[in-house]
Amino acid sequence: MPHVFATGDTHGEMQMGRLSSKGWPEGRKLTKEDYLIITGDFGILWKNEPDDTEQYWIKWLNEKKWTTIFVCGNHENHLRLQSLPIIEKFGGKVGKVSDSIFYLRRGEIYTIYEKTFFCFGGALSWDRQYRKLNVSYWEEEVPSSKEMEYAIENLKKVDNKVDYVIAHTIPQELIPIIGFSKADVDPTRNFLDFIAKNIQHQDYYCGHMHIDKDIGKFHLLWDRIIQIF
Repeated sequence: MPHVFATGDTHGEMQMGRLSSKGWPEGRKLTKEDYLIITGDFGILWKNEPDDTEQYWIKWLNEKKWTTIFVCGNHENHLRLQSLPIIEKFGGKVGKVSDSIFYLRRGEIYTIYEKTFFCFGGALSWDRQYRKLNVSYWEEEVPSSKEMEYAIENLKKVDNKVDYVIAHTIPQELIPIIGFSKADVDPTRNFLDFIAKNIQHQDYYCGHMHIDKDIGKFHLLWDRIIQIF
């Protein structure tokens, strides 16, 4: 049976080395029927217009043995992601970057090899004050109420039961456990807190915090690449 893996933020070319043959030799044994999920801050579609650097990394990743799928993070050009061609895949709507790179949209529930994945990317950037609107951060990094409502409606259709949650950030309840301040406000975390407490799920995978840590069913990813199944 093919496999599904997950890893943390790649931030465009900054962290892409972990997916090289040297960084992940196991990847050479995979096929396009295997999937690698990047849990946000994919970051390759960064500038408002495609450039040579973007095209290089899309080609580089597209030529890997596996198929790459990702949820959005906060450090993304969300207008570019929203403008991607939308196609039907995994029983839901995805944005197509290339023949083997796909964007998993907020609130969708996908079925991959008979396992269900609820996907909900995005987060509030803590460093907004150092960034420029629509150049290095986008308001759409924080999910809208419409996207949250869409997610809740989709979850109702499956009786609030999925096998896995793929998000960019963690539920609010985990913030003090990993040593961050509870005073930090992010509507995305509050929504994911509600989701995690009100659905049945086996495991939850996310990036954003730039740490590798497991807290029960919650798996925070940064450098590591782990096999989901």
